[in-house]
Amino acid sequence: MKPNKYIIFIARKFWFWFWMKLMDGFAPSDKNGNYKRPKGYNYNNSEINTSDNKNLYLLVGSTCPWCHRLIISHTLLNLSTKVKLIFLKPNYKTSEWIFKKDFYNCKNLQEVYAKCNQFNIFRETVPAFINIKDQEMKLISNESRDILKILNSSTFNSYSENAPIKICDENLLDLIHKDINNGVYKCGFARNQNAYIEASQKLFSALTTIENILQDNGGPWLLGNELSVADIYLFPTIIRWEFIYRNLFKCTEKDIYFFKNIILWRYKFFNLKGISKTCSYKNWLQDYYQAIFPLNPNQIIPLQPSLEEIINSKNF
Repeated sequence: MKPNKYIIFIARKFWFWFWMKLMDGFAPSDKNGNYKRPKGYNYNNSEINTSDNKNLYLLVGSTCPWCHRLIISHTLLNLSTKVKLIFLKPNYKTSEWIFKKDFYNCKNLQEVYAKCNQFNIFRETVPAFINIKDQEMKLISNESRDILKILNSSTFNSYSENAPIKICDENLLDLIHKDINNGVYKCGFARNQNAYIEASQKLFSALTTIENILQDNGGPWLLGNELSVADIYLFPTIIRWEFIYRNLFKCTEKDIYFFKNIILWRYKFFNLKGISKTCSYKNWLQDYYQAIFPLNPNQIIPLQPSLEEIINSKNF
């Protein structure tokens, strides 16, 4: 049957309206269509119980890049005896994080937030740093930036054989966090062309700055010879690039291989002890392409080479 132009027009209008409603739940925006990540819960120092470490839990998802920076920190700082990592998985049908087995009688993340008396948060998200004492559950923080500072603090690591990871200038962290880590989401969740262009330009400008920093200091890391928090911020985004951000999030203004120093840096970081095990690329593909329904309504997962093939595809 030949398509009717009026039906097509109405269908397009309805689909766009429905898409906007879906996006309001997935990715809220400002009046100009720019994605605005909801603020999380700010931690209180008094809520951190470092003297009874068996009660500290870090709730994470293997797909989430904000969780990934903490999983990396947990690995590099060797905190397995101090903080227990609890992995959740997404339920695509209900758009919630669920436990593989009950966590203190909680079946999902929403129940954890309820037990922590956190009812005013926009959406229950991972990571979530939890302290449990006398069966009372408290949310320390659900902001990865705050949690990383806690895990990497000299006080928290006073009895550890691993020294804290080198801290760095907050301006550099802001650049990576706002324009790269969050920048790819601003591209993918932009509501209109102008918002997308602005986000893309900021993203690739920030990548150019990082490329020049690595060029000027000679690497191998962002601050030279010593691994820093800035490297941990950057890695989760760059390692997901070909799988997720390039196509699904339309980060296409330049090919990532244009940034030769960043690609070399990624190769070296990936080959650090324990880091490759934190990269669950099959989960990334499945979760992003199925969970973020507004960006991929047909739910088709693209075929991709393995992560190892991508990482090792360039001769340095």
